[in-house]
Amino acid sequence: MASPLTVFLTTWNTGLQGSKAQEQDLSSWLIPVLHAQAAEKGAAVPDIYAIGVQELLPLHLAFAGLSTPVLIALTDRIQSLLSAHATSLSPTRVAEKFHLVKRVSHVGIALWVFARESTTQGRLGKSLDATVGLWHMGMGNKGAVGVRLPIMRGEKQGGWETLTFVCAHLDAHDHNIGRRNMQYEAILSSLIFEPGDALHHRVQPFQSSHLFIMGDLNYRLERLPVAGVYPRELSDDLASLEKERAALVQLDTLKREQDAGKVFGGMREGDLTRFAPTYKRIVGEIEGYSKKRIPGWTDRILFASHTDTPDLYAPHSVAIAGDNTTHILEFRSTPQLTISDHKPVHIVLSLPPVTHSAASPITAPVLAPPLPPSRPRPAARSREEILIAKIIGTLLDRLIGWPWTILVLLGFGNEKAGMGVSAFLAMVWSVWWSGVFASA
Repeated sequence: MASPLTVFLTTWNTGLQGSKAQEQDLSSWLIPVLHAQAAEKGAAVPDIYAIGVQELLPLHLAFAGLSTPVLIALTDRIQSLLSAHATSLSPTRVAEKFHLVKRVSHVGIALWVFARESTTQGRLGKSLDATVGLWHMGMGNKGAVGVRLPIMRGEKQGGWETLTFVCAHLDAHDHNIGRRNMQYEAILSSLIFEPGDALHHRVQPFQSSHLFIMGDLNYRLERLPVAGVYPRELSDDLASLEKERAALVQLDTLKREQDAGKVFGGMREGDLTRFAPTYKRIVGEIEGYSKKRIPGWTDRILFASHTDTPDLYAPHSVAIAGDNTTHILEFRSTPQLTISDHKPVHIVLSLPPVTHSAASPITAPVLAPPLPPSRPRPAARSREEILIAKIIGTLLDRLIGWPWTILVLLGFGNEKAGMGVSAFLAMVWSVWWSGVFASA
């Protein structure tokens, strides 16, 4: 695989409606993008797909750990769609197949990684997965999941690189910027890939050749523009639309925090002016925003490659990626999906051909440390710390989820979400049990 490697990444907060996604035409999310790419740019079908979702199910079901049926159904549908579409684009109509490399989930967050067999068969190493709860006491209402995938990209038995995919859901609300920054640090220190082999060491997300972090990161705009006009999805005046969005980007709190070196050091993303802010949209509508929230590009995809040059990460950088680094082929949202108050975002990246001869994943190149003013990356937490946090977090998840689910089945509370009677009683029960365990 001396040629570039094409990776398709997408993130979507389904607004607790993941079960409804089974009934949606998912081609409006995945297939039209690929048709446009193939028809307009002559690009091949991507080699790797990484598909991340958040708020997959109503909270009571997610906390109770009852997501498996929905995950299985979506896996089958996505795999079938990708394989059928790749076959339809094959010049000889030879059957193409995408196989599931790894699926990992935690409460309402899920990540699928698929690989195209015709271009990756025999080149993939052993994949690893990891999860972390980021909410109070390690609970999974907010959290992250990850997949680490080694791939041999050289023409001969060499040129190994590692790809790390992370799907995250960070804290909501305008004032929680500092907490979101802390949760990002927690991902770097606690989303640890354990190889289970004494000859291999534990790996943090950034110890990778290429890192991709996506999800509902929940960074909003500081405020609406002075005029107080809400963003538009569509307009016949494209120049006016681009000017409007450029002004909104200046109010984006993630970019502000990143420029200050507080978060996502050494990572970059596409041009946000390519589409309207993805949150908080009106459910059932392509256009429009709820007036109860400040809009924002909450749904983000950031990435870094070991071949990237430092000037690509400078604040307000306008540097253009060279031939030996990762290129953005496509970066858009999908406003046609209307079951959630978020719009999906996708990006298609072309990773450069390898110029090294790493003989194994252990010797694969890794990302350079971020430059000032970015903070140094945190050290990994110990196995014991991570294990204890997972046990406590999962216990609390279940202590809330199961009674909440039972009460919903009995007709109490809001089935979709919210702190109704059932949620309140479940929370009280969980707090009481926590006190019992603490005093034991």
